[in-house]
Amino acid sequence: VEVMYGGPGFAYVFLIYGMYNCFNVVTREEGTPQAVLVRAVEPMEGFNLMSQNRFNKPSNQLTKTQKKGLTNGPGKLCKALVIDKCLNGEDLCGNRLYIEEGDYEPFTIVAAKRVGIDYAEEAKDFKWRFYIKDNQYVSVK
Repeated sequence: VEVMYGGPGFAYVFLIYGMYNCFNVVTREEGTPQAVLVRAVEPMEGFNLMSQNRFNKPSNQLTKTQKKGLTNGPGKLCKALVIDKCLNGEDLCGNRLYIEEGDYEPFTIVAAKRVGIDYAEEAKDFKWRFYIKDNQYVSVK
C-alpha cells in the first residue's frame, strides 16, 4: 500500500484472494493514496506469448472462449502479462512496465457500476468503472 502514497505514475500490484495479482496505476499526488485498477486489456501484440503465459499453449491452439478470456479480468491480464508483486512500485515511465499510446479507432467510453463490491455500501453504486463500449475483452457489461 505504501507505493500509493508516493505519487502518480507507479504500479501498485497486490494479491487478492491469496492467488490473483491485480495491477493498479497510482494516479494522485504524493500523500494522496489513489489508484486505478486495470481490469482488462485488449491484446494488440504479443498474443502468442500471452497465450503461453495463461494457458501454456500457443495462441493457434486456443478455443474461441480462451481467446476472448485471455486478458478480460484483473487476474487474467496479470497472468498473461506476467505482472506480479515484483513489479509493485515500478515506475510506469521506465523500461520494465509501461503504458504507451497506440493507434486506435475512435471509441465510446461507458461509465458503469463497479463489479463485485457489494460490501462498499453506497459506493457500490458509483459509476467508477469505465470501459470501451462493445469491446470483446470486457468481461461484465
